[in-house]
Amino acid sequence: MIYRGGWTQILMFDRRTYLREMILQTGDFVLEDELSDRAERRGQQRVLRERADAPRTRSRAAEGTSRMDCLSVPAERTEGWYLSLMAPSTKGPKYAWLDPSRLYCNSQVRTPSPPVPAAARNVRAVTPRLFMLRLQALADCVKDLLKPFQDEAIDLVAGIDAMGFILGSAVATTLGRGFLAIRKAGHLCVPTRTREYTDYSGREKTMEVRLDVLRPGLRVLIVDQWIETGGTMKAAIQLVEELGATVAGVAAVAIENSDGGRWIKQRYRHAHCIPERLQEQIDKQDLQTIRTVSGSDR
Repeated sequence: MIYRGGWTQILMFDRRTYLREMILQTGDFVLEDELSDRAERRGQQRVLRERADAPRTRSRAAEGTSRMDCLSVPAERTEGWYLSLMAPSTKGPKYAWLDPSRLYCNSQVRTPSPPVPAAARNVRAVTPRLFMLRLQALADCVKDLLKPFQDEAIDLVAGIDAMGFILGSAVATTLGRGFLAIRKAGHLCVPTRTREYTDYSGREKTMEVRLDVLRPGLRVLIVDQWIETGGTMKAAIQLVEELGATVAGVAAVAIENSDGGRWIKQRYRHAHCIPERLQEQIDKQDLQTIRTVSGSDR
């Protein structure tokens, strides 16, 4: 018998299988055979659901739909595979031509079954079930961004407001370094230095950075989601350097070959995720891979 103990996951294992049961706190007992029966019924129900879903899956394939599910991970992850998760703009020229942030939604839940310890194969055990959530697209994107900086000393990662916060935080976590937010002006309640700039849409803006972090000798990697005209990144670079720190490099999902983009590439170590074969499409702001996968041609 096994005691029902709160919201506890109870695992019973013999030589071949694990059984999991989430149970309410009732204070009574439940037989092992009952757990086995419940597990078997759940397995049968899962098979029935999969069979019911099969016709819908076949019908979608028959329609020729090539849309990639942003929550799925392909069996083979080729170079830049996650770029197909990005979404093209549907709102006209006032907006960015592409939304890369859709790739951040990608994840895969895995439930590994650890091997049964030899000493416990004949012993009843109570242990939590382990789940692993893998942010696969974001992890692969960050890995690609950091390739040029493997031998580079980086003390701090700075992310540009606002989408650079997401990618920059992931980069900082991967490196095990601190993260500095370069904000739009007017949000920080501490002393700051500001810099005016023109963004990709042609609007005049101001960014700011706090004064109590950057200092001479500090090597900073600046991260933004996308570099189109280069105006925003150039202002961030100037802020970092005005406070005495060194720009160790610049990283973004893409760096377009605009005047500003080329200025950055010529002066700083840089990284992006765009394969060479796709750079021309990026520069023309017409990425065929995205159009096909997202189904925007239909």
